[in-house]
Amino acid sequence: MFVDQLQQQAPAASDRENAMKKKNPQRNTSEIIAYEETNQDFFIQRNDSKILSRKSSVVSVQRSCNNGNKDLFGAVFELAGIKEKDGAKEFGTLILLGVMLLLFIISVTGFFIMWFTEYYNNSMLSQIVLKNDSEISKNWMNPNPKYDTLLKVHIFNYTNIDKYLAGMDDKIKVEDIGPLTYKEHTTKVNVSFNQNYTVTFRDHRSYVFIPEKSSHRELDKFIVPNVPLISASTKMESMNMLKKIVASSLINALHEDGFKSLTAQEFLWGYRDRIVSMDIGTGLTHFGLLMNRNGTSVDSLQINTGEDDIRKFSIITQFNGQPSLNFWAEEECNRIDGSDATMFPPHILENREDLQVFLQVLCRKIPLTFEKEVKILNNIDALRYRTKLNVFSNPNENPTNACYCRDTQLCLPSGVINATKCYNGAPIFPSFPHFFSGDPEIYKDIDGIKPVQGLHQTYADVHPRFAFPISGASRIQINIALHKGSILRNKMDRINEGTILPLIWIEITSGDFTDEIIDTLYISTFGLNAIQNALKYGTLFACIISFSLIIGGFYKITQKRRQRSVSTQSNIDT
Repeated sequence: MFVDQLQQQAPAASDRENAMKKKNPQRNTSEIIAYEETNQDFFIQRNDSKILSRKSSVVSVQRSCNNGNKDLFGAVFELAGIKEKDGAKEFGTLILLGVMLLLFIISVTGFFIMWFTEYYNNSMLSQIVLKNDSEISKNWMNPNPKYDTLLKVHIFNYTNIDKYLAGMDDKIKVEDIGPLTYKEHTTKVNVSFNQNYTVTFRDHRSYVFIPEKSSHRELDKFIVPNVPLISASTKMESMNMLKKIVASSLINALHEDGFKSLTAQEFLWGYRDRIVSMDIGTGLTHFGLLMNRNGTSVDSLQINTGEDDIRKFSIITQFNGQPSLNFWAEEECNRIDGSDATMFPPHILENREDLQVFLQVLCRKIPLTFEKEVKILNNIDALRYRTKLNVFSNPNENPTNACYCRDTQLCLPSGVINATKCYNGAPIFPSFPHFFSGDPEIYKDIDGIKPVQGLHQTYADVHPRFAFPISGASRIQINIALHKGSILRNKMDRINEGTILPLIWIEITSGDFTDEIIDTLYISTFGLNAIQNALKYGTLFACIISFSLIIGGFYKITQKRRQRSVSTQSNIDT
């Protein structure tokens, strides 16, 4: 304002000077100078009055602030000139501090959520909950064929059985034939979502033979044990005398041998058998070791969907409509609260607890124990779990298996389990392939059994967050125990009573991993972990930065106010 007034008065003075020159051009220079000095004195006097007026305004503002009648900002904005500019800067600083304070509150909240809660992880896990009509449920019921698994079957071919039974060879020689590889596509049928957050279903499997991944053709023939005949020999022991005589006469009339030549396709997927057809009332005419696996399963499962509690996700609640089994002697062994090997409760992975897998082929749970963290495929993180070596041990070595031996006709040395009741009386004794981790006494009369941990132990590489198997191999061997009843006594007289004869062993593995699948797995592991870490450390960094800016801003305002106060006091004193 003061400068503007000077600029307005300067042209007026110049005009008067020019007028004087025109009126009296003879006036000398000294007169002009004297006139200019007079004008300058006049301007200075007016300037002094302005300064005095401004000083009184400052004093008035200061007194008003001290009396609490006005806010500091109001006092500042009453100042004229450059003071008004300083007030605008301070107001802008306060706005910035407000924004920083809001950012600080948000970042502190995010920091607490990311570092001290499971909100992020639970949000991710909510995507796998099986809700009715959800996209994940539809994919679970009818998965994309690109995720199909592989079923690899090995058949034990008895290459010298005739010579052994004739007394020409000292041991039975078996040859591991395989793998015969099949593409396995599994869907869920008869699906019913229940109000107690469970879902009931049956598996429906279909198989396609893959010649290029198989060592033999399906039509190749092998010498294998006559399973229906051996099973009939065991079942006849529970018949009354009259039925036993009739059954023995009918079976002997068929002139069945203890071993027979069958194609791989017949032995695995079924052939018409005369002994099976004689079992009146069952309606069965065919026999095949994997026949019941092809098509809709005879067994139904009920599992938790995880809607009410993600910690219950995938745990089996019922098997064939019952909450427990009735095959074993004690409640502990009849419990079915494991998972079905395709998915596990995610929280179990946190403490590396054992994974309980319910295997229908065994009618029991099998524990998988954490071994180590691994990187698979394209450096994808996974947790490796393996079966315990003593899972099929005799109760003398593993007391937890005691209830699997009670109330059974035969409890053998370590390495096999008596699953006769699980197979409607057929003497089936499952084990690991090649009797891995079993007592050599089991196969002392058989040549060709070569257990190798890397080939025959079950393992699973589990997703560290979502708890589903990424890769691995589920391996089990099907054996039959020989009971030399009246129909076998003359046909297998050289084979010892109770000898365990290996039939097949199967291996279920993941299918081929395409680039698309690998990318998806990479995103679900590394990608989600990277986002989580970015949020964790991002909120921490935002907390530090916003807090530092707030402290710095308040310090700056305080310093400016101190400087202004000192300057004002100095002006008052002068």
